[in-house]
Amino acid sequence: MKYSLLLIAGALLFVQFAHALPHMKRESVAVAIHSHNSIHHSEGSSSEEDSPQAQLMIYTLAEIAKLSTWILEKGSIVIKNTVTELKKIPVKDELLQANITRMSEVAKDAGEFTLKEDEETILKLLLSMVNFATMMDDYENMPADSKLKHTLQTALENNGYNKFESEFEEKVLQMAKNFDVAFGEYVKVLSPEEKIKQAKLLKWYEDFKAETDEEKKLDKFGEIFDHLS
Repeated sequence: MKYSLLLIAGALLFVQFAHALPHMKRESVAVAIHSHNSIHHSEGSSSEEDSPQAQLMIYTLAEIAKLSTWILEKGSIVIKNTVTELKKIPVKDELLQANITRMSEVAKDAGEFTLKEDEETILKLLLSMVNFATMMDDYENMPADSKLKHTLQTALENNGYNKFESEFEEKVLQMAKNFDVAFGEYVKVLSPEEKIKQAKLLKWYEDFKAETDEEKKLDKFGEIFDHLS
């Protein structure tokens, strides 16, 4: 999965950052996942949560969570069907069996997830996402000429993995476009004084936009929470 590292990084960042968030903001992230409102039009929230910086933070975390929810929902189906096919192989060596067991456990956990508007669910979502994305990244990094990689690849492709990967990449690109719009909204409402205070964040965004290398851009995106905390 071309962008699996993005999801791993995003999930890890979310879990780490969400634990440090006040209870109030964690609940706001949970609600934002179900909302289609602009990041600056929250209802019934405190003045702290209505600040542009807080709304950008909540929006960003919610977008990562939404994408992760889609990954678990669609990905678990692909993996479950793949496991069913792999189990039919008459002779399985120890390494293949270990992968089947791992895939089965991860798919079961992902498939049982139900999104709710509470902070415990949000943390469980991203922890499940770490397990799922790490598993897929391990698969992608197997030697291309190995028997195990060929066996897994054949089964995955037979059960819709290529379509899943393509749709995932489209969603990642769309999320990036949405973030550009959200950040633009954030900048618009900043006063001259706030722009001075947020100079490091604004400089970060300029560097993020200018970066063309995928891995470096991913690393750069991870720095956003250093400026939003």
